[in-house]
Amino acid sequence: MFNLIKMNLYRMTRAVSTWVLVIVIAAFGMLQFGTLKLMMDDPFNMFDGAGTALVGTETMTGTDTVSTFLQNSNILIIVSIFIVIFANAEQKCGFDKNIIGITKHRWKHTLARWISAVIGMTALLIIGYFVMFALCALFLNSFTIGSVVAILKSAGLMYIGMIAFSGLFFFFTTLFKSSAGGIVASLIVSLGILNLIEMLLDLLTKKLISNPRFVPSDFCLDNVVMSFKHASAGTKTILGFVALCAVYLVLTIGGSMLLQQRRDVK
Repeated sequence: MFNLIKMNLYRMTRAVSTWVLVIVIAAFGMLQFGTLKLMMDDPFNMFDGAGTALVGTETMTGTDTVSTFLQNSNILIIVSIFIVIFANAEQKCGFDKNIIGITKHRWKHTLARWISAVIGMTALLIIGYFVMFALCALFLNSFTIGSVVAILKSAGLMYIGMIAFSGLFFFFTTLFKSSAGGIVASLIVSLGILNLIEMLLDLLTKKLISNPRFVPSDFCLDNVVMSFKHASAGTKTILGFVALCAVYLVLTIGGSMLLQQRRDVK
C-alpha cells in the first residue's frame, strides 16, 4: 500500500495539471485577500464605509479567514477538478489495464489512489490558505490573528468536510470512468445546484410533518458543510457534523473500492 501511494504521489508531482492547480489556488488566495482589502479597508473609498457591512464583520480574524477561504464554492470547484483529473488519469493512461488488471486485490489500488489524492488536496489547501492568511496578516489593516486554538478548530472541522467532499468527487469519477462525468457531478454539488431541490424537500417535509426534528437538507453534505458554523459550534453539533462526514466518506470510498474490485478492466 505504501509503495502504491509513493507511486501515485510521484506521478502527481510530475503532472503539469498539478502545478497549474497550485498556481490557480495561490491566485485564488490572492484574489480573496484583494476582495477583503477592498471591502474592509476600502483604500479607494468605493463603499463609503459600507464594505464591512457587506463582509459582516469590522475585524477580520484568523477564524474568519477559514470561513472565507474554505466555505467557498470556488474552492470546491478547484478541489473537485484536482480529484477528478488525478482519479481519472489511470484509465486515460492505461494504468488500470497494465497494473490493476493483473492483481486480485484491485480495491487496494483504489484506496491508495484516494489517499494520494487527499495528500495532494491537503497540499493545495495549505498553499492557498497560507497565501491568503499571510497577505491578510501583513496588509489588511482590520486583521487580527485571534485565538490560534479557534483557528485550528475551525480549519480542522472544515478540512474534515473537504475530505468528505473528496470522497464524493472520487466516487463519481470512479462510477462514470470519465473525467467528464466526474466533473459534471462535482460541479452540480459545488455550484449549489442541489440547493433548490433540498429546499423543496424541506418544505414538503414541513408540510407533511409539523415541527419536524430533522429535514432532508440536514443530511445533505453540501448544505451541512457550507453552512456549518464551526466557530460557535458546540460539542454535540461537532460530533454530528463529523459523524455525517464519516458516513459519506465510508459510503463513497467503500463504493469506489467495490466498483473497482468487481468491474472488468478493459
